[in-house]
Amino acid sequence: MGLEVAFRSKELRSTCESPARAKRELGESAAAALRRYLADLEAVETVAELVEMGLEFENCGSKVGLIRFGLSEGRHLYCEVNHQHVPMSGEAVDWTKVSRLKVIHIGGDL
Repeated sequence: MGLEVAFRSKELRSTCESPARAKRELGESAAAALRRYLADLEAVETVAELVEMGLEFENCGSKVGLIRFGLSEGRHLYCEVNHQHVPMSGEAVDWTKVSRLKVIHIGGDL
């Protein structure tokens, strides 16, 4: 079934769903990277499976459950855990239980 992916806004959803729009807004290489990441999100059931696939992401220390994927040319795909309560294991997010993400920003730093 894949991770459940939501979007902060209709504009973000449109950018993610339209390769032409993504290319126009982000450039060719970032748009291609965005398509690959979105396909990978659809292929796994938890964020932990992304790590098993060798896909790297960064935890953003500004908020628990906020991560970013590097696209290119200083652009990133920012996502946050989209569960009512962030699944935790001690003081760290339990990525094996995260099955819902929300895309909150595509571009430079937040």
